[in-house]
Amino acid sequence: MKLKLGILDQSPTIKGGTSLQALKNSIDLAVFADQAGFQSVIYSEHHGVEAYGSSSPEILAAVVLSKTQRIKVGTGGIMMKNYSAYKIAEWTKMLGSLYPERFILGLGKAPGGLKDAVSALNNHRSVILASQETKLEEIIQYIKEEKGIYEGLMAQPTNLTHLPEILWLGSGVQSALEAAKHGVGYSYADFMSNELAAESTETYLNEFDRTQYSPVPSLQVAVAVSVAENLKLAEENAYGMAYQFLQARHIQAPEALLPIETIRQRISGSEDEDEFFKILDHIITDTPGNISYRLQEKADAYNTDELLILCNMYHEKDRMDTYKSIILGH
Repeated sequence: MKLKLGILDQSPTIKGGTSLQALKNSIDLAVFADQAGFQSVIYSEHHGVEAYGSSSPEILAAVVLSKTQRIKVGTGGIMMKNYSAYKIAEWTKMLGSLYPERFILGLGKAPGGLKDAVSALNNHRSVILASQETKLEEIIQYIKEEKGIYEGLMAQPTNLTHLPEILWLGSGVQSALEAAKHGVGYSYADFMSNELAAESTETYLNEFDRTQYSPVPSLQVAVAVSVAENLKLAEENAYGMAYQFLQARHIQAPEALLPIETIRQRISGSEDEDEFFKILDHIITDTPGNISYRLQEKADAYNTDELLILCNMYHEKDRMDTYKSIILGH
């Protein structure tokens, strides 16, 4: 089956670079993706983290929608515990009405930052650990203009011609069940794991309720990829991404992308060396001639035809070359 390929863009920064340059790189990548034939580009949300330049994926999505013609653009995802369901529904409906059938609302349950960032986002109050699934239900009610908590309260603009696509982000069976129950799309973060975890995606497909928000399931799998002219270079280009994943797993704020020499010095002989190379092995690294096969292999393993490609590299040209090799070989 022909794959539907999208881009998961974290607007990565490099050591010594700026967040502004990272955002400009994201816009340039989206314009390329729109013209080259990618299906979608999705922006992540991070707060108080040096590694990523975008803290507001909904704003970046709005800018990119205005600069592109056909590609779907979305959030991947809005960190729900920091915002009200009502406000999320309002700007979702606005983007959905201005760009019908092109905006995707991706929602996540993670905090989007470490303790201080989450505290600041919640006006220095303790985060209420209410069910994020309940918040999803509220968002759907506002979008569909159904009776909700506040009877008669509308979320403007009203009377959308097309309901915006909704994606529920996750990496476990519980998130898959929630997405299936409410009839929304499910985006599984393969890059966050060191092994294939098809149980989650199988659960989503088997339990999907076609009578809810959407009649058709939408399963996306987000994978980390590096493509170069030879395998050694493809692996080396992925070092920075793998090191950021390592830091995140240790509940550290990931640094901006580092040059490979710095990472080698830090990793060699350290207690994290084995874990680092396990993470690196899970990243799909290959050459232009073989990458199409590798991506199809991954899609088949998850029984989906939709992949989101994540690629963070120290040199922006290497990142762009990866995306070019993927779409040209597709």
